[in-house]
Amino acid sequence: MGKRPRHFAGVESSEQLAFIDELQTLGLSGTVNLPELVVVGDQSAGKSSVLQAITEVSFPVKDGTCTRFPIQISFRQTSTEKDLPIKGTIVPGRQSENDAAFLARIKDFKVERKELTTDVMREIIEKATECIFDAHRPGERVSLSDATLRIERSGPDEMHWTITDLPGLIRSDKKKREHMPNGAIGDGSEDAPMQMNAAVASDLARAYLTNDRNIVLVVIDDVDVERLRIFELMEEIPGLEKRCIGVLNKCDRKQEGSDEWMVKLLRNDLSTVPRLDHGWFGLRSRVPNEVHITDAERDERESAEFMRKDWQEVPKDRTGIQALVKYVDSERRAQIQTGIPRILEEIRQKLRECESDLSHMGEARDSPKAQRYFIFQFCNKMQHMAEATLRGQYQAVPSEDPRIMLRYEVQRRLDQFYAEMVDDRNMPLPFTNYEKDLKILSDSDPKEWDRIASNSSGIYAEIYKEAKISEGCSLPGTVHPDVEEKIFRKQSIHWEAIARRFVDDVKDLVKLCHDVLIRIAIPQSKVRLEVSRIMGKTMDAWDNDAKKALSELLEDNRARPLVTRNPQLVNQLNYADHYRGEVLLGEGSSKRPSLEHDQQEDVKSKLKPNGNRPRFISTILSQVLFVRARLQSYYEIALYRFVDNVAMQVVERHILGPKCPMLAVSVETFARLDDEELDAIAGEDQSDVMMRNRLERLQSRYTNALGKWERVRMF
Repeated sequence: MGKRPRHFAGVESSEQLAFIDELQTLGLSGTVNLPELVVVGDQSAGKSSVLQAITEVSFPVKDGTCTRFPIQISFRQTSTEKDLPIKGTIVPGRQSENDAAFLARIKDFKVERKELTTDVMREIIEKATECIFDAHRPGERVSLSDATLRIERSGPDEMHWTITDLPGLIRSDKKKREHMPNGAIGDGSEDAPMQMNAAVASDLARAYLTNDRNIVLVVIDDVDVERLRIFELMEEIPGLEKRCIGVLNKCDRKQEGSDEWMVKLLRNDLSTVPRLDHGWFGLRSRVPNEVHITDAERDERESAEFMRKDWQEVPKDRTGIQALVKYVDSERRAQIQTGIPRILEEIRQKLRECESDLSHMGEARDSPKAQRYFIFQFCNKMQHMAEATLRGQYQAVPSEDPRIMLRYEVQRRLDQFYAEMVDDRNMPLPFTNYEKDLKILSDSDPKEWDRIASNSSGIYAEIYKEAKISEGCSLPGTVHPDVEEKIFRKQSIHWEAIARRFVDDVKDLVKLCHDVLIRIAIPQSKVRLEVSRIMGKTMDAWDNDAKKALSELLEDNRARPLVTRNPQLVNQLNYADHYRGEVLLGEGSSKRPSLEHDQQEDVKSKLKPNGNRPRFISTILSQVLFVRARLQSYYEIALYRFVDNVAMQVVERHILGPKCPMLAVSVETFARLDDEELDAIAGEDQSDVMMRNRLERLQSRYTNALGKWERVRMF
């Protein structure tokens, strides 16, 4: 049993094959798509006998446990003889590698023996089954795993040859029952577990079959397409037929009339079966009473079988185990030769990703000193990125997320805020065109002026009504000063809602930017959660501070008298007073106030005074018109002042100022924490430790793999 399989006599070893075996030994098949030779087929298709014929290793075919997980048989050529050349180990799969309990169970699993006999095979498989499925947890309904049992036989006379046997595919329940012995599952009590195992077996096979670097041996013993699950998978996976080598097993057990379809199948010419690019091979398996014959006797009987007249139409290079192994070995070497450059690039990329993840995790945080250093690192990174976003220097932030463009988004929202504030449609009492209003009055009967001003809807009617209400508190013919304030409060009542929406939106923009930056500065979700908990009060204080600043601004607008020192007010009032007199009272142009030249031209273009202007206007109407002019002049000044105050005092000083949450993640904030609080934030929990250990294991595997390739290149 210690010698190489007879089928490989005279075939030279390949360093590339040895390198792939090294990668398998390192356990890289769980993260890198390595080229493998895999055997797949439905249950009871005779995969074990095919494996035994290829490897000349006796599988315990009566033991159902041999199909509960992938079994990889690997022959390795070494320079010296080992005392224990047989070694069994367990390699985690893509799913089982994330199972901490499983990893703990297989950590010390290793079986070493002197010879690979049937009893040793059975012993290794039984021990692996106990370890993989945990013998102390009986009653598990799903009895398949993606972990691989790797059985390695090494020595100077071995050849590099590896083949993986997958658990048999389970046919659908109805068709499976139709072909099972009576009473096997007649009561239906096992249907649910069978369906669960069927799904696991299919998923496991699909994981191997979708790897386009694998060569697949498809083993069948009949071509009843409706029964064979492997044919269903071949239809589901595009391009699979290009990588499959068909094996028709049990050719010597054909029934009467079945030789015709067998011959057509081996000629790759059977229409009811998927046409494979590599075609089909025929094998003769040991019958039950031939269990103890030698491999040489098996080959002799197989050769005699295919010498019969029934197989004359089948090419000789398509029958027998030696023809199959020769073809498979040639294809496998070609596949590895062309695939190694891509494999190496994938390993290098995985190594870069692994090192990047470890870099983000930083050094192990198992002491207060390491934890404090870790906090200082992410605080400094957060401060750097926060300053960059607040200054609009987005190139300094390592992210393409548009939410980091805080200055741009705030300015865009500020433009929208301004547009909403100056939009007359948002005013409860919008201003009409003063010049047109005066023109209408000048063209009307003077007796109708009071009625028109008092009964028209809008600003004039409101002023007139308030003036009449306050008439007893002021001198006859005048408007009480409180009227201006009452009308202004009504006109500016919508400022609050617009301003609050604006401030809330800016705060949301800051929070969104903060979330992006903190994810960059702190990749670990657990640390981010603890930092957010610590920063919760700071965030609330920032939010309340901005609300308070806006509320004070709004309260000033509501409570303080109408005061301004803006010279524009006096200038506009003089112009309005003069225009009112010129249109309604006919006053000469000598009293025209000094306006800018373009304003004068604008007025001239609009005014065509009537030479027969009336000489009389009521005092109350004159005052209403003047109040309206004063209100419009003051409103524009107050509006722009309010917009600026919201932008500068609330947004710049309080929202984007020193208390901004992005700036609050600082060394000063965390420097005062005690060791217990420090550990709660920066200490590594079990998941962090497991992640670090996993990344370090992968880093070591990738580094070792590249190192082994460099040694291969030297020879």
